[in-house]
Amino acid sequence: MLGRIPLRIINRNRSQFLGIILLVFLASFAYSLFSILVANVDLNYKKFVESSNQETFHFITRDPVDVSSVSSKFRIDLEERYSWDYDFGDRTLRIFNISQKVNKPLISEGSLPAPGEMAIDPNFARENNFKVGDELRIEERNFRISGFVNLPDYIYIIKNDTDFLNDPQHFGIGVMNLSDLEPFLSPSFHYYMGKGDVEDMSSLKAELNSRYTLLSFQEKWDNFRIITTEKKMESARPMAYVISSIILLISSILLFIVLRRLINSMHGEIGTLYALGYNQREISRVYLRFPLITWLVGAIPGGILGLLASGPFINFYVSFLSVPIIDRFLPVFDFLISLFLPLIFMLPSGYLAISSLLKRSVVEIIKGESQKGIKQKIRFRFLDRLSFRRRLMLKQGLLHISRELVLALGVAFATFILLFGVSAAGAIENTVNDTYQNIFRYNYMYLFNTFQERNDSPQAERFTFLPFTLEGTKTKVSLYGIEKNSQMVTVRGPGGQPIQLEGLVVTRSLADKLNLKEGDSLNLVSNLNGRKYSLKVNRVAEMYLGNSGYMNLEEFNRTFGLKDGSFLGLFSPVSLNIPRASLLASMDKEYVIKVFRDSASTIEQMIRVIGLISFFLALVIVFVLSSLTIAENRKPLSIFKILGYRDGELSSILLGFNNISFLAGFLLGIPIYNYMMKILMNQVLRDMDFSLNVKADIQSVLISFLVLLSAFLISKFFSRRRIYSISPSVILKEQME
Repeated sequence: MLGRIPLRIINRNRSQFLGIILLVFLASFAYSLFSILVANVDLNYKKFVESSNQETFHFITRDPVDVSSVSSKFRIDLEERYSWDYDFGDRTLRIFNISQKVNKPLISEGSLPAPGEMAIDPNFARENNFKVGDELRIEERNFRISGFVNLPDYIYIIKNDTDFLNDPQHFGIGVMNLSDLEPFLSPSFHYYMGKGDVEDMSSLKAELNSRYTLLSFQEKWDNFRIITTEKKMESARPMAYVISSIILLISSILLFIVLRRLINSMHGEIGTLYALGYNQREISRVYLRFPLITWLVGAIPGGILGLLASGPFINFYVSFLSVPIIDRFLPVFDFLISLFLPLIFMLPSGYLAISSLLKRSVVEIIKGESQKGIKQKIRFRFLDRLSFRRRLMLKQGLLHISRELVLALGVAFATFILLFGVSAAGAIENTVNDTYQNIFRYNYMYLFNTFQERNDSPQAERFTFLPFTLEGTKTKVSLYGIEKNSQMVTVRGPGGQPIQLEGLVVTRSLADKLNLKEGDSLNLVSNLNGRKYSLKVNRVAEMYLGNSGYMNLEEFNRTFGLKDGSFLGLFSPVSLNIPRASLLASMDKEYVIKVFRDSASTIEQMIRVIGLISFFLALVIVFVLSSLTIAENRKPLSIFKILGYRDGELSSILLGFNNISFLAGFLLGIPIYNYMMKILMNQVLRDMDFSLNVKADIQSVLISFLVLLSAFLISKFFSRRRIYSISPSVILKEQME
């Protein structure tokens, strides 16, 4: 007899339990999916970089380096790399020679190229419909595609160091034998990859700079193509754990409230069970089946479905990161967590719901003494001046304030998730559009491989760039010397007004990361020669792309001991005919904007998923709590119907306080979001060369509010239909029986 009670009650209150089960399913599914995804990508990544001997650093020099001498002196593996960019149509394929010591290629499909062959990265191949065995014509020669290749220093494949979105449709990498690559080479500098622990990195830089003229030096932790992958691995698992735990916490609180209501309405039944001879343990065991059933029906299918869906999601994830998935892993511990974590939340919730009642005597339970609590003593006399309907509505909410708090907190959490999706996408769009259209007004940037003293292009503006590291940290800081009244770069303040380049002006992204204010000192170490500099921050510019600082070119040259009038690069509104042999790098601004536009569809899909989760979360929470309130007040509702109240009026009386709770939750979610995002962005992007202004703006708030309001109104619509379905005659008949 006892075993039938839970299923019978769940069937009678199926809408409330179904909502809780769906939340548990979502939490278990999310944790199972992301933990398996992250474990597979992370473990394959570690195996890949170890087997391929991923670089510790790389550098560029003007003159060729004596590899054997430097390798022996600093006890490192050192290898020169050759590369060439092949442009065909609007696509670019960066081709490298096959490395033998450092950054060795891994073939995920096919084989290493033989003479007359090449291998390309799988994402570029997929986007451009290339297959193993196809031929690619390069400069009047046909090269057979022998396989798909992954390089350990090009895991996040971006064309320029300044890019922060990849575009496999228009840019990819490949490898071929040096003998096939040599006819295309016209090297203007020498690129070397190093692997090993260097005790004194500054001495290595000094050696390279004095003998070979060091142009650039970048360690692994500063390589955006590498650290992007590692940062994603670091943040994905904790994020999945936090989101799943919050959803489970909300589910547990809802289960507790539902069970408390059910148990409080069953005093007679529970007292009868006592009178028939059942003891406390047996009755407790019956009611603990509620969380067990919720767990079995919600968490187990959720965890298993997350496991089954992990394969396609892994393939989707590595389409952004060039990590070869050679082996598939089942992280047993993480999978078991996805299955049993909900049980850890559910069981205490069920036990707390029954324990206080079972501590009372049988007589008290049968008489319903436990229901006579403080709520009956509260008169709320301050509401007497209000209308009857308004007074009942407020009293209903104040008597069940814990439920209203759960609703408000649930809506606040849904607001947080939704604002993150909408604001993050808007922040990326604003960063790209504002930075590359309103701040960086040049169309082309050229960086020479040696300092220049003469500008033969009157339309172009001179600039100099030097890389630094914040003293005592690994934070990269890039300083630029630009024309004092530059028309190519607009350095502006909070009001959008241009800032005079007097002293050092730092970007907002750098100021936020280092908590810099005007008048503070910035202590830097040169990445090229190890010299230390202490610079005073004169102004903070509203620029969110680049951990950068700007000075006028004359002051820049004086500060860093450069020849007066010398410069290292040109900003230009038009394409310049500069020999490739003179350049270290060049950038077409339109390419960066195009990459973002091509990635917009993926970002939009992510926003839809986040919006759907938030919508569902708000809908379930409001519906479960509304259904609970209606179930508790079936008799008063029937009496009100007999007195002539309409369904809309009853909905307003009984559920009107939910409007206040919903609005309070939404308004609470906005400052929580802004505060958490400021901490999160500084933490996640602290080693990145950009920042995002993800503060909720009016547009993001409005979109989020409309999405959540629609969920709230749909929930109220279903709740109103439940009120409509209540028959006064049936309820009165139940009471008489």
